Amino acid sequence: YSGTGVSAGQFNPATAGAGTHTITYTYTDANNCTGSCTYTITVGAAPVVTCPSNTSVCIDAPAFALTGGSPTGGTYSGPGVNTGQFNPATAGVGVHTITYAYTDGNNCTGSCTYTITVGAAPVVTCPANTSVCIDAPAFVLTGGSPTGGTYSGTGVSAGQFNPATAGAGTHTITYTYTNANNC
Repeated sequence: YSGTGVSAGQFNPATAGAGTHTITYTYTDANNCTGSCTYTITVGAAPVVTCPSNTSVCIDAPAFALTGGSPTGGTYSGPGVNTGQFNPATAGVGVHTITYAYTDGNNCTGSCTYTITVGAAPVVTCPANTSVCIDAPAFVLTGGSPTGGTYSGTGVSAGQFNPATAGAGTHTITYTYTNANNC
């Protein structure tokens, strides 16, 4: 066998490249008579595939559909990927490489990769429960850790708790902190 992409009796589509290639088969018998024939092998080009942009999510984010691969209709694979969905909790904290592969009508496949970074949620602690009288003055809420978070709830405004505004009773105050991973 001889022709573009042929070496030691094997045809390599990557070496030949996309297009139609003429292959020649030559045979020489014991009388040193030679005969040959030709045929073609058509190599299809792999589809051009593009991936979505790299992204970041928090480990406690809900599973979400993977989209943005082009052309549409391909498949996603990688850590935390199941039936086209990415689950941050399953993938775990870290940088994960996701592959998007698309197979065209000629059964040629192209693929690309991108990353999804899963950030850890911060460990947050609240101050101890406390009791105050309804006529106590408004006071600054402190004790949430790590510092820099925000307080919310009945009677809370601009980081202060006002017992008169909250009214008599038990009130739940929430301390929320967002870390550098936006978690």
